[in-house]
Amino acid sequence: MDLSKLPIKPRKRSKIIDPMSIFKSLTLRGSIQNVWGPQAEALKEWHTARHDSDVVIGMNTGAGKTLVGLLIAQSLVNETSGKVLYVCPTNQLVEQAAGKGAECGIEVATYMGSKWEKQIVYDRSLGPCVTNYAAVLNGKAIFQRKPISAVVFDDAHVASNFARSQFTLKIPPGHVLFERIFNLFRPYFYQTSQRQQFDQALNGDRLPLMFVPTFEVYQHADQLRQALVQGRVTKEKDTMFPWAYLKDHLSRCTVILSGSAVEIAPPLLPVSTLPYFQGEVRRVYLTATLPTRVEFLRTFGVSEPRIITPGGKSGDAQRLFLFMGHRSEDEQLDLAKELTRSHKACVLTTSATSASDWSPPFEMFSGANEEILKFAKSTKTDKLVMAARYDGVDLPGDACRIMILDGTPRGSSLFERFMDQSLRIKRLRLSHTAVRITQAIGRIFRSNTDHGAVLVCGSELQSWLSDPENQKYLPRLLQQQLEFGLELFRHIQDGGVTYKSLLHGVLEGKRDWDKLYSDHVEEFESQEQPTEPNWFVDTTLAEVDAYLRLWNRDYSNAAIIYHDIAEQLDQKDPHLAAWLRHWEGLSLKLAGDLDGSTRAYIRAANKRNELGRPLTTRGIATMSEDVKPSPQAKRIGALLKKKGGKIMQYLAGIESGLTDGSQTNKVEQALEDLGSVLGLQASRPERMTGSGPDVLWECPGTMSGAIVEAKSDKKGNTKYTKKNDIGQFHDHVAWLEEHHPGKDITKIIAGPMLPVSQESHPPKDLQIVPVDEFISLVRRVREIIVVAKAIAIDDERTVLIERNLRDLGLCWPDCIASLKSSLAVDLKDGTELAEDIS
Repeated sequence: MDLSKLPIKPRKRSKIIDPMSIFKSLTLRGSIQNVWGPQAEALKEWHTARHDSDVVIGMNTGAGKTLVGLLIAQSLVNETSGKVLYVCPTNQLVEQAAGKGAECGIEVATYMGSKWEKQIVYDRSLGPCVTNYAAVLNGKAIFQRKPISAVVFDDAHVASNFARSQFTLKIPPGHVLFERIFNLFRPYFYQTSQRQQFDQALNGDRLPLMFVPTFEVYQHADQLRQALVQGRVTKEKDTMFPWAYLKDHLSRCTVILSGSAVEIAPPLLPVSTLPYFQGEVRRVYLTATLPTRVEFLRTFGVSEPRIITPGGKSGDAQRLFLFMGHRSEDEQLDLAKELTRSHKACVLTTSATSASDWSPPFEMFSGANEEILKFAKSTKTDKLVMAARYDGVDLPGDACRIMILDGTPRGSSLFERFMDQSLRIKRLRLSHTAVRITQAIGRIFRSNTDHGAVLVCGSELQSWLSDPENQKYLPRLLQQQLEFGLELFRHIQDGGVTYKSLLHGVLEGKRDWDKLYSDHVEEFESQEQPTEPNWFVDTTLAEVDAYLRLWNRDYSNAAIIYHDIAEQLDQKDPHLAAWLRHWEGLSLKLAGDLDGSTRAYIRAANKRNELGRPLTTRGIATMSEDVKPSPQAKRIGALLKKKGGKIMQYLAGIESGLTDGSQTNKVEQALEDLGSVLGLQASRPERMTGSGPDVLWECPGTMSGAIVEAKSDKKGNTKYTKKNDIGQFHDHVAWLEEHHPGKDITKIIAGPMLPVSQESHPPKDLQIVPVDEFISLVRRVREIIVVAKAIAIDDERTVLIERNLRDLGLCWPDCIASLKSSLAVDLKDGTELAEDIS
């Protein structure tokens, strides 16, 4: 063979860097014929800002952002002659993006499931590598081994979920480590009146969330590390990648226990420490839902990205929202099944438990990519139900034109559940829910040629979507479509139109439906999406800085930053302030300031009891300056003087009455007495008048109080029902409006953490508080009494009581607001995580 005659054709790298010029040079092979106006606008604006480190491009789902991203990625390859990544949430979307590249003549490599296709394209920097978030962000990512020039993050609005999974050690029930980790923290929870909740979680109950305080994680970090290594987390596929990040940082992680899993993860993801966020690397974020500055900071650690939002209506799909109405949950489900009986449809539910209610006729989604592809290609009336898959699955166009949303979307990790449902930081919770709803709807609506229907099931979801305060967190067109759907629902109720006629109109593209929609949908008002106040952005910026310092062992400076921002937040957002002060406590402990650490932890627990209170044997850590006694302190002083030497016996009787939960009459009496020893006006209206709640607490000199309904006799295998529990509480609300109009009254059921039945409609501010939490109040009051009863002079004793009320978080309303609790609406059937039991 004459080697000199081999047909060698050197492959030359393109030097074209203008993305529009790159497009014009391509050989088009598929449906793409041109660049739309919004795409051209985005590409032009990005080209002028191409040297910015971080650029966010916001385009509607279906507006063609994949083509925009691929052209940008190729432009960066051409400019830098370096390695460029195009990152998608799932393998399905990797395949779609690679297919889009093939259609328009952009040559790409792909990497997923540890397998390469056309690796030489990436190795020689001829084109980008299309891959997924897991491959890029995992603790052993191959892309971290060589320099990267640029990264394009597609669907950046869902990146947080995928990133958090890469930094989270998740130990499921049945794993050899599950019970071992529980037992490591058993002594703490048994000493803090949380024994019942701890045992519930250990025995498989998914409702209680046990946040392990960081002082306990710190104390047991070495034992935890040893247990994890012995449990082979370094070898198992599901744990070895997170372990690479966490192995040297366990003392600075959160640990959350639940019947569904043990989760170990950092509170803020140190994504910015990865090489993709270092040096001269450039990053482009493609998103269908513009993230708030706070969310962007919390996910990527980036504070001031360049924002590009091209105009036009690309991606403005025609959506019909059908509200299933004021029926029971079962009736709504039956109506949705009947409406979709002869149609292809998919259901998105909050959990596998609620998903099972749809099967049959809907088939349960197992998670396999092949299953989605089969459903998408089917031309029959297939039915699919997916649990908590609000992102990463695309069913555009004829793949699926009917989606059923069942229940209000919730977080996909224990940490998200803890932040949203336990700490209840309102600003974060609202935006989280809005983003999940937007993501869910985007599963089937991918372009402005798409049309279809969203059937809304679940009273809580219908209520959420109907509330203007919630709607304003959604995109403009989505707000208008929701209002249009609510107006159509009014006509359905009045008999002017039927569900079936509307559904038929949108699915068949009937002219009368199109005219109705086009004539009226934009007549409905939409609200400007709220921007975070500067103080909230500044707080998040400082929190990110503080945690990165803590992660990198700069403990003293981390403590200073946490302290400063917590002090500034005490009035603006006490829940968030408590969270940050708890991390101040850890930073001080790691820095060696044990007294300062204890004070910070106690101040945090005084606002949110679920953060944990360190067990001290030195008495109360005095933090308050000279104070003026409140009416609350004076009433406690008067009670102490009246009871004299019998006061400790009185307190013991209260604790005994609360402990014997099977006899609700004793619990009710104990709750009344507890109100008295807290310095409140306490009564039992139902016992005195035959109507009203079990117990009423009122704070002297204020217009505030609390009603407490004792349900301590509820058994572990039951639930709070519409008739006997929630319906009864609605009667109490009516009683309050009649007897205490205008008062700010906290609404509480004192009972175990149990599910609330789906057909119930609890007041949105009704809390479930375990009786153990009231026992913890008794024990803190006892600490005050032990010190105060030794003081003989009345005035001095009252001042001391006031100081200790403040130091122990027993001033009104902190004493009641700080109790570990869950909103009843968060405990409705089917609120557990789908992946916990799928």
